[in-house]
Amino acid sequence: MNDKIMEVFAKSIIASLPREKRKLYQFIEGVEDSLAQQSKTKEQFLTLLKEQSPHHQAANHFQMTIDETVNLMQQIEDEINFKLEDKLRRYKWIDYTDQIFANNEGDKKYYLVTL
Repeated sequence: MNDKIMEVFAKSIIASLPREKRKLYQFIEGVEDSLAQQSKTKEQFLTLLKEQSPHHQAANHFQMTIDETVNLMQQIEDEINFKLEDKLRRYKWIDYTDQIFANNEGDKKYYLVTL
């Protein structure tokens, strides 16, 4: 599966989450992305994750307990994964290359792309 398509699907799913879930997910992902950008190695990233726990930061930011934050984040990730798997299962590439070139009328070309 094309990584770009998966990214588009995931962004769509995240955007469709209820506001509270979306904000928590984006907060934690943002902190993790920031830590990843600061890291030069995988080990350094893991160390920063321990030192600057995104889940603890989110718990403080959203005034939740760490258990509530971790549990809700797990539910959100499960929901995203379920919806992504469903979209991928229903997604289908159809290759019309041969038909386009076989039915080409001179210089006219017609393309239809639907999502």
